[in-house]
Amino acid sequence: MLECHLMAGDCDFLLRVVAADLDDYRQFQIEHLTRIKGVQSVKTEIPMQKIKLTAEIPV
Repeated sequence: MLECHLMAGDCDFLLRVVAADLDDYRQFQIEHLTRIKGVQSVKTEIPMQKIKLTAEIPV
């Protein structure tokens, strides 16, 4: 897991996870995420294509 954010809105937390493939991610979800006390559901969204990624602040 690379990032964890407490969110306002529809979801409570946003995690950024890097996995080798979908099977690896699914194993992480089954063995770790769903076993955390208080976790009632997990919603997974997978990006299809990176459009832009920058840390530069446009000033």
